[in-house]
Amino acid sequence: MMRTYNVILLFIVACIGGVVFFFACKYTYESKLSILKQKARSTFIEAVDQEVKSRNVEGPLVFTLPDMANMKNAELLDSVSYIDSTGIYKFKFDKEKHYNNITTDTSIRMIHSITFKENPIRLDSLNIIWKKYLNESGISQESALYISVMDRFGDVTSTSTSYSEWRKCSNLMFTIFIGYACEIEVMAYLHYSVWNIIYVEIILGLLIYIVCIYMIYKFSLFVQNKIVSIRKKEVIEKPIIKIVKEMNDSSSIRSYKLRGGFIFHADQNLIEFNGQQKILQPQPSKLLELFLRMEETGYVLKNSDISESLWSDGSATPDRIHKAVARLRSNIKELDSSIDIKKCVDGYQLVL
Repeated sequence: MMRTYNVILLFIVACIGGVVFFFACKYTYESKLSILKQKARSTFIEAVDQEVKSRNVEGPLVFTLPDMANMKNAELLDSVSYIDSTGIYKFKFDKEKHYNNITTDTSIRMIHSITFKENPIRLDSLNIIWKKYLNESGISQESALYISVMDRFGDVTSTSTSYSEWRKCSNLMFTIFIGYACEIEVMAYLHYSVWNIIYVEIILGLLIYIVCIYMIYKFSLFVQNKIVSIRKKEVIEKPIIKIVKEMNDSSSIRSYKLRGGFIFHADQNLIEFNGQQKILQPQPSKLLELFLRMEETGYVLKNSDISESLWSDGSATPDRIHKAVARLRSNIKELDSSIDIKKCVDGYQLVL
């Protein structure tokens, strides 16, 4: 029964610890993933900046643009137009894309549009540059880019890096837009997993989890054993009578062990306690055994029981009974004063 209880206790503790471990890992993962996405975005912006600086733009473009000094609060126009040698082109202005642009600086947006209109982005080259900045930031995961470009006629062409077979929604770091009218959309991916983001935390967490579960389990067992020990102590401290040995023949050996090492050898009319011994007269000895055999009644003897056992001829009187009990009490208290015999209604009780 106790073993089953311990197994159930261990299971409960392990379940609670597992839930705590799960939420701790979840919080750590989300926190580190957020940092990873921030780093991935900032390094990509650096890569785009390097791409722009490595090119020369020829042929001016004239833009008709809204005032976006305060980008978040500005009232945006419905469209943006620009003029080149082939004519005037108008694009619908998408507010959501506008707020996810790579920069809030209108001058830099213009440079991006001019640069990548004349010299389109070379995707693998940009990914290599981004990978370099990622490594410098301590990010070693494989990277991939997916780009959609909308031309002046509104047609969209899409390309991706040649080694991005693993590219999927769960690996998407961010979506960003480049240029005015958001004509370039870039989706950036990193080949990461829960393990390579928080493998150190998982290993340490598992070690801490195992140690904590073990300590909690051991502590629970300690408390459980302490409670059992207290209960046992309470039981031990209660008056307990135990027949050590009894033989059902003419040479009956009857020994009773009371609390605290007090032993009564009924067959020898002998009581002993802490190495001291005392011989009892036959009558007190018989009376003490009568008391000890009344465990079910709380060691209570009625006057009638005493008189029938000690004076079978009917010569018992209240005074004789009282004196017999007093002699037994006196003999016992010579060895152990904690044991007493008290008068109760129509009898006496041995108080252990």
